[in-house]
Amino acid sequence: MLITRLAIKEQISMEGFTYSRRHDKFYRAGMAIQVLGAALLAVLYPLESPFYTLGIMLFEAGVLFSAVYLLIGMPLIKKLILLIILGGFVLQAAGFYISEEYAGSVIIGGIGLVCAGAAGMAGNEAYQFRYREGWLLALFGFPIMVIANLLGRENRIFNSVGFSVLFLLLLSLAGKRLRHQKVPACMQRDGIEREKNKYQR
Repeated sequence: MLITRLAIKEQISMEGFTYSRRHDKFYRAGMAIQVLGAALLAVLYPLESPFYTLGIMLFEAGVLFSAVYLLIGMPLIKKLILLIILGGFVLQAAGFYISEEYAGSVIIGGIGLVCAGAAGMAGNEAYQFRYREGWLLALFGFPIMVIANLLGRENRIFNSVGFSVLFLLLLSLAGKRLRHQKVPACMQRDGIEREKNKYQR
């Protein structure tokens, strides 16, 4: 395990990325917090508990953690994901200072932006490691839940089922990612191309 971790660190460093054990731990911790938040939301929302918002806050904190320590082949995409997530936090905060008529939609829109960032990271996991759960979350899970709540009135049954599905997908994705020690596919491809170019010179 130590040899594998050192090999990963060396390969990532060669590709021009900053990597450390703390970096990796924070990224994975963010995923774990997302799962915990999704679990609270899936359990407390159907029970009509006012504390289901704690699940949303934990999920969003986990998304932000993972985004800050996201390892991705294109830094511009990471910056875009971070900007979208931070924009979601700003929009939610703004919702407390506008009229009640629009406050709900603005706050939901802010949550939607955070979910869009989470979808981007799930898509990255799917692209890098071929995780099906990543594609399901990025293309269907997050978009459907956000659009349904933005365009329609709150439906407790639909949301209860949707939150449970999101939790199960996140749990499966996080479980696979926490056990995974491979270097992302984009870095492997870049490394292979560099080795080819080096020998062709």
